[in-house]
Amino acid sequence: MTGSALFFNPVFNLFFLTLINLAFQKFLPTFAFSRSELLTIYVMLVMLSTVCGVTMMTFVIGTLTHPFWFASPENEYADLFHRYIPSWFTVSDKGVLRGFFEGDENFHSPEHFGAWLTPIVVWSGITFATFYSFISMNIILRKQWTERDRLSYPIVQVPIELTAPRTLARKLLWAGFGVSACIEILNGLHHLFPAIPGIPMFHGYYRLTEKPWHTIGLMKFSIYPFFVGLTYFVPLDLSFSIWFFYIFFKAQQVVAYVSSPSVGIFTMGVYGNEQGLGAWMTIGVALLWMGRKHLRQVWNSVTANPRAVDDSNEPMRYRFAFVGLALSLIFLVFLLNRAGLSLALLPLYLCIYILMSIAITRVRAALGPPFHEIVFTNPQGLMVNLLGTRAIGARSLTILYFMYPFNRDSTSHPMPSQLEGFKIAERTGINNRHLLLAMVLALMASIIVSFWSYLFVMYENGATAKGRGYLIGIGYETFRTLTKWLQYPQPPDATAMLFVGVGGIFTWVLMGMQRRFIWWPFHPGGYALGASWGMIHSWSSVLVGWAIKVLIFRLGGLKAYRRGIPFFIGLILGDQIIGCIWSIIGAVFGIPTYSVFP
Repeated sequence: MTGSALFFNPVFNLFFLTLINLAFQKFLPTFAFSRSELLTIYVMLVMLSTVCGVTMMTFVIGTLTHPFWFASPENEYADLFHRYIPSWFTVSDKGVLRGFFEGDENFHSPEHFGAWLTPIVVWSGITFATFYSFISMNIILRKQWTERDRLSYPIVQVPIELTAPRTLARKLLWAGFGVSACIEILNGLHHLFPAIPGIPMFHGYYRLTEKPWHTIGLMKFSIYPFFVGLTYFVPLDLSFSIWFFYIFFKAQQVVAYVSSPSVGIFTMGVYGNEQGLGAWMTIGVALLWMGRKHLRQVWNSVTANPRAVDDSNEPMRYRFAFVGLALSLIFLVFLLNRAGLSLALLPLYLCIYILMSIAITRVRAALGPPFHEIVFTNPQGLMVNLLGTRAIGARSLTILYFMYPFNRDSTSHPMPSQLEGFKIAERTGINNRHLLLAMVLALMASIIVSFWSYLFVMYENGATAKGRGYLIGIGYETFRTLTKWLQYPQPPDATAMLFVGVGGIFTWVLMGMQRRFIWWPFHPGGYALGASWGMIHSWSSVLVGWAIKVLIFRLGGLKAYRRGIPFFIGLILGDQIIGCIWSIIGAVFGIPTYSVFP
């Protein structure tokens, strides 16, 4: 439920809190929530979800528990990297891990809780420092992006509109809600009782077998109503670019296969992940360059003249934000270096991670892509291609891959959600300093509760016995890659770095054309997103949403677009609310139920 840019569970809670609040406003107005309180609850739930969601805590726990339990003579984990894992980094005792994987044991026993206490403290510190550094960066960048560049923040439209006066009285909203709700109710009933007809929204995976079309790989055709609804709020150039560049990369595969006998550079494909890395890095660098005047003013206010820029309306004074960022990064450098990551490599790792995070945040704030699963596009891969595994060293490589859960796919990256929280405060008059405190408290609580709940549930049920999701798979993925690098050391990959450069140059050209020509239809953010395998889930829904929006603009113009906003908000709500209800039914009755996504 945290797979899309707009998380399901906070929307579900906000929807029902808003309904309940209407009753309180009528019968017990003293106890009714204000709009600010409702949105503060929503933002806190989003902060919680960035930690406990499927692409964060699931990955962290799955990575920490994997290397010792699954070690065997065949995979050579013990010989390859066990000696590089500090004793305080994770649990190595298979007797303690047995309960996690097999279940029927009590996590609170002194043996289990005592063994996990130090790793929980260590990884809680890493998680908090990482997430707090993003909060600090958002505070530094917020004024430039929100007040000067006037970014649109499409994702925040749903919570803001949902809590606006008389929104729930709009007939168009309930019409959209009814359309998607009926689809998901029928599909859910069809899942439980096949005799009941469903409305197929997911048409499976397809793979062409004839040459050269087999190089396209898997294709998935699906229409998710909430993706269609979110695409309605995305600027047309980005929604067009997302699906266009996804097909563009598929076409590259075909051209590469046809050309490979004569052009050796294509023998390993078109290096889509590397092109994506080049795109994201270029966007990040370009954003810092374009905002250099603001950043210079912030730096002057921190070091020399506190009045260089007005920060009285910021969630935190720039001096404190800079100190928070510096302390967070110093803590990460100290702890990761103590664990074994070379001090010479840490700045490179953090720079790549920060640049990608800034780029993802800016693209989402400006354009609101409904989905940004940029799988396998991460600092670890770029560092291996740039330096080679021998230059990095086995110890540093091991610690780098323990950090893999933080940047494996960026689906529920915390930085965009944090910035959207500040935008909600700006749009609705919430005291942003109070909201910052609520966000930090939610972050601290979510880290502690997430570790406890994951471990408690798994020790009771067993990760391999009843556990679902990618809890086991992430460990195999992480340490299979690490094992490959340690068994077969790789020199610097000049071809891969060439494609990183190609991605960067192409992105720079797209950015230049976009700034020069208003009619230019190709957005650099779409190119960066299109390179990712994760677009397989959303490209067809984005195509449908883009086509609907184009049709509405051509037939009725801006006025028709504005009139249609409640319908598409309802389309999003109906899909997400019914999806959550099916999940609750499954949890209560202990049965597998229909999943609306993916």
